[in-house]
Amino acid sequence: MNLNKAFAIRLSKLLSEKGMTKYRLEKESGITHSALRYIFNETNQDVKFSTVVKVCIALKVSLKEFFDDDMFQFENLMVD
Repeated sequence: MNLNKAFAIRLSKLLSEKGMTKYRLEKESGITHSALRYIFNETNQDVKFSTVVKVCIALKVSLKEFFDDDMFQFENLMVD
């Protein structure tokens, strides 16, 4: 799985766990609707680190907690 897909899947899981909508994430993180759409449609080739940080702050999770998922293990990722 590529990193962008893993990011989108993890983000979806956390949104569900937190009971947060994508719209609320947009408002609380300052990430634009189009940027989130690109993430979830896996259009972006690379997600900026600042976007990851904004997501974590809005979801009230640490970076460690965000990436604490087996899909982020190196053997499960394909990196170009």
